[in-house]
Amino acid sequence: MSTKPHYEADKEIEESKDGWSLKPNALSIVWGNDNRYWIMPQPGREEGAKLLQVSWLEVTGTSKKSLTKGNKYGISFVIELTDGSFGWNGCPVFLMAKLGKKGQYKWQKVSLSDLPKNQKHEIPIGNQFTLEVPFDCTNDDLVLYFGLYEVWTGRWKGGLSIYEAKIKDLSSI
Repeated sequence: MSTKPHYEADKEIEESKDGWSLKPNALSIVWGNDNRYWIMPQPGREEGAKLLQVSWLEVTGTSKKSLTKGNKYGISFVIELTDGSFGWNGCPVFLMAKLGKKGQYKWQKVSLSDLPKNQKHEIPIGNQFTLEVPFDCTNDDLVLYFGLYEVWTGRWKGGLSIYEAKIKDLSSI
């Protein structure tokens, strides 16, 4: 179940010389349109999407422009856990990304259980999650599909805010 915002999500994407920042309304958040599970920010506001409770965390996005062959990209999410967060102990989330719709997913496990509460964190911390675009990939494979997932444990979890997803062209740094 993906969400379809009723306004232009492209206005929630900030482009810079080294990549993109996708605000919550530019992401597809499963159950994001149901206020029993998520509180979504008003478009244009610098607030996070607030997770009340879900057993299925799936937050996905795509690059709106083609990536550059031969370049390496870093993918991250800016998040915050509240004092009342629950369900994250022993429940890792996965950052996953692939090139093109038919690409193979690359993934990295991230633990949220030890993160200090009420502070923004860019995850993954320390171990950057990267994807390199091969020179020989087809033009159909130059779109990045990525996400943040915890869909395997079936545990209820909550108290998470998602402020943005970042795609950074590491070749330009």
